[in-house]
Amino acid sequence: MISFDDFDAWGEAVSGASLRLVCDAVEVPHWSLGILDLGGVVLQMATEGGGNLCYGVNTHAGPLLFVPLSHAAGHVVNGVRLDEESLFAIPQGADFSIHVRHHAHAWCSIALPDGTDVTACGAGGSARIASPGAALPKLRGLVGSIFSALEGMPAGTRAHRLAGLELASAARACLPAVAPVRRRLGRPQVDRKTIIRRSMAVIEEAATLPTAAELARESGVTGRTLIRAFQETFGTPPKRYLLLHELHRIRRVLVAGTPADVTVADVLVRNGIWEFGRFAGRYRQRFGESPSETLRRARA
Repeated sequence: MISFDDFDAWGEAVSGASLRLVCDAVEVPHWSLGILDLGGVVLQMATEGGGNLCYGVNTHAGPLLFVPLSHAAGHVVNGVRLDEESLFAIPQGADFSIHVRHHAHAWCSIALPDGTDVTACGAGGSARIASPGAALPKLRGLVGSIFSALEGMPAGTRAHRLAGLELASAARACLPAVAPVRRRLGRPQVDRKTIIRRSMAVIEEAATLPTAAELARESGVTGRTLIRAFQETFGTPPKRYLLLHELHRIRRVLVAGTPADVTVADVLVRNGIWEFGRFAGRYRQRFGESPSETLRRARA
């Protein structure tokens, strides 16, 4: 396992998906990640020191299974809460959202080979899966055993290939059917996933971060509908999501290093931020240091 003391550095190391990540809160400033290639099956284990709001797309050649290893009921996937008997299946190329509010937690992902049937997801989309009997506890136990046994070994051994076959078999045993999800009253006419997909594209393409009102307008929905979609997907309203995204975007710029004659103020102005003191206060509260301290450390 590789240890990180920075959420963004950890996020860049996560494999198998194109991700947009926002740290919601930090309990312990420590993240870790380990990846094992098991001959066509890729096992990834991670711990996070706090909450995480995630939107992504599966970029593996085959489907991904996401399995909470702790705090299962705190994981909300595509607006639906997981539990100890459920996991999250994500077909190749499908988009998804995962959020855990505030809590430190652990999870694993299992990337299965191309051609693995996950028709239980239905209509080609990512979905919560209710696993039968003891299938999921067995899978969690096998994941821990394989990782403990093979983490320090050279890659590509026969043991890795055998472990991959056994893990794939145990994973497939967890995929009988999609758990029924009750439709909520008052769901917006535009599908929630479509709203979030549009919103992420608007945020990604904007030169400066949009306001919640601008985001609703560009996404083609009302402000109330946008709030409902973000609450169901990330457990937080769009205004707070945008504030968190802005903090992380500025931090990435500062950590990447800037020319010696570029100041924090220059970076903030280029990103449409004018209230330097208020922003610096939010930044310190989130990351435990001021923006200027981040920049000095990056240049050191």
